[in-house]
Amino acid sequence: MAGKPARLKTSTIGAQVEHFDLATVITVSQAVAGEIVLEKLIDTLMRMAMAQAGAERALLILARDAELRITAEAITHGDTVAVHLHDDKVTTAMVPEAVLHYALHTRESVILNDAATDPVFATDSYIRQRRAQSILCLPLINQGKLIGVFYLENNLAPRVFTPARISVLRLVASQAAIALENARLYRDLATREAKIRRLFDANIIGIFTWEFGGRILEANDAFLRMVGYDRQEFVASGLNWRDLTPPEWRPRIRTPRELDEQLKTTSVIQPFEKAYFRKDGSQMPALLGAAPFEQGQDQGVAF
Repeated sequence: MAGKPARLKTSTIGAQVEHFDLATVITVSQAVAGEIVLEKLIDTLMRMAMAQAGAERALLILARDAELRITAEAITHGDTVAVHLHDDKVTTAMVPEAVLHYALHTRESVILNDAATDPVFATDSYIRQRRAQSILCLPLINQGKLIGVFYLENNLAPRVFTPARISVLRLVASQAAIALENARLYRDLATREAKIRRLFDANIIGIFTWEFGGRILEANDAFLRMVGYDRQEFVASGLNWRDLTPPEWRPRIRTPRELDEQLKTTSVIQPFEKAYFRKDGSQMPALLGAAPFEQGQDQGVAF
């Protein structure tokens, strides 16, 4: 090479399809399809990349909160591949900084057939110290968003990353970008749901989910204690918040039409005073607030 690193634009994946057959495409797609557990997905992707690349070592570096983090490292040991999950900052001891920055800046794949003699990157401290030979750095891009990069190296021989291998790896990178983003979104959703569930079960305040017809869909233990029912009785009887409301308070309950009008302007039902019947017939005063799950739906949450 003279002056510029060998590179393949990430947008030209279609031009390289002739280098792999349909069976390879299916194998790669099936390996990541439907896997939403991030750790398992990363392990699968790392092993697949190593198997297809003929690399000695690989890193998965992901962008998170405007920072690059080394998420996983794979190393060959004889005929086996060991994958280790990480959560480390990117350092010059782990990856050639010049190669990584070039790939991130241009969003192009960087291919070095003999990095130690490359006129552009040979002075990089990592390459100089490791006497690195074959290097491949693949950006992971999904819908124009940079997810991270795959970094692979083989210091036993030059020109390890042949066009056929690069074509398959670019397919892996394309699938990885989609799968990793989906797994991240799933994890974020699961985390938010877990936080809501912890709030629901914290028993600091009474909480229940409802529908406009009056049926209580789900209630936490704090609310059930307030109205004097246990969990088994709630499941068996199916409480209705309208039936739990004393007659003198029912005129103050907003009708579905009134609630809909309020929700159109405020998206919440502002707190108001009312009372509930307990199981023993006594009344429990309450300050009630509520909000729909989505505007236009007939279900929501009350506290």
